[in-house]
Amino acid sequence: MRQLSLRLRSIFFAVVILAFFAPFTVIILDEAYTESLTQAKMSELRLMNLGLLSAFELDGDQPYMPEILYEEQLNLPGSGYLGVIVFRDEVIWQSASALEYTFSSPEIEVAVGNELFLESFTPAFKENASYFVYAFTAEFASSRDFEPVRFYIFNDKALFESERRTFINTTWQWIFTLCFVLLVFIIVGVSVVLLPVRKLIAEISQTANGVKPQLNSRYPVEFDSLKQSINGLLQSEAAQRARYKNSLGDLAHSLKTPLAVASGYPQLPTEVDEALKQIDQIIKRQLKRASAGKSGWQKAVPITPLLHKLADAMDKVYQEKTLNIEFDVDENIAFKGDETDLMELCGNLLDNACKAAKRNVIVYGEINEKWLILKVDDDGPGIPDDKKVFLLERGARLDTYAEGHGIGMALAADLVSIYEGRMHIEDSTLGGASIIVEFPNHG
Repeated sequence: MRQLSLRLRSIFFAVVILAFFAPFTVIILDEAYTESLTQAKMSELRLMNLGLLSAFELDGDQPYMPEILYEEQLNLPGSGYLGVIVFRDEVIWQSASALEYTFSSPEIEVAVGNELFLESFTPAFKENASYFVYAFTAEFASSRDFEPVRFYIFNDKALFESERRTFINTTWQWIFTLCFVLLVFIIVGVSVVLLPVRKLIAEISQTANGVKPQLNSRYPVEFDSLKQSINGLLQSEAAQRARYKNSLGDLAHSLKTPLAVASGYPQLPTEVDEALKQIDQIIKRQLKRASAGKSGWQKAVPITPLLHKLADAMDKVYQEKTLNIEFDVDENIAFKGDETDLMELCGNLLDNACKAAKRNVIVYGEINEKWLILKVDDDGPGIPDDKKVFLLERGARLDTYAEGHGIGMALAADLVSIYEGRMHIEDSTLGGASIIVEFPNHG
């Protein structure tokens, strides 16, 4: 399963954090706002209650209240504020704002000199409604003795809840806006932070394709060790390949002279001469195979120019055949490997096709997401099905091809294998053979 990029991981983490941050912030603000509003409401109702207390008089058993109170909300019907006074368990007065209601003594007992504030109370005079209630009990002199008088202020919570909902809705809008702005800043910030990473990846890609010999751009101090390690790897790999090729060249030169001397001896038996020639072929092939191979830090080689160059050479070699060599190759395809290996491979494929062809040879080339595909078709006699695998084996030859087919095709198969590719033979639409080579496309 493909791993998420660092950028997507950072953004996903930020989204998760904001998804938790937004509701928790709203909840905290809601609690703080509700608590503050409730405390303010309690203070407001306490002042109203004190206003009733200061305006109330008891003359014997007769209560007295002015017609117009200082608290305007208690004078206006529909204001949501209701004032009630209870004496000897009977309602002896209710505010002008409560004229539309019929009150009975509230079942709220408060000791003399004490106060009580209820945040939610459903009164008998209005069912299915919630009210704030502030109650206070004071003693007044009556005809009998000092008796308790209870003062009540009721406030409809509908306005309070409306204000709270408005606050919550506004808070959500601002929190969402803030989260969106923060997310934009986080995305921009992550992009800026990861810019050196993308720059490093691009430079590594250029180095892998042979455009640059090593990493030479400046990066944040955290990447210094990585940059030095990659440059060290590049230098080590280049030096190792150079030493390897030099050693192989020295080995080939050392073996060439003794073999030439042994092969030139005039009195060698035929069996020995054939064995020496076979040894010479094996050495050449194995040295070529050992020196061939892909490097992770090679420039991609354009295929089309190389094929045209080889076709020109084949026209001269097989001039008497007057061959028609055609190309159906994507112009932008390239081989990521050694140019000498590519020329060796394509040269063998074209040479064998030209040997077998009567008149026509067609070279196809394309690239997709997974494979770089090369195909060489000819209109020759073709290859029997039972010989198609055999032909790719070491030293194999077919009588239908004049000469040299065995070692060349086997070497081509070895080169393809070294580059982790695959090679097979099919029947061509021209009537002859179709040699197909496929290399993995690593991008």
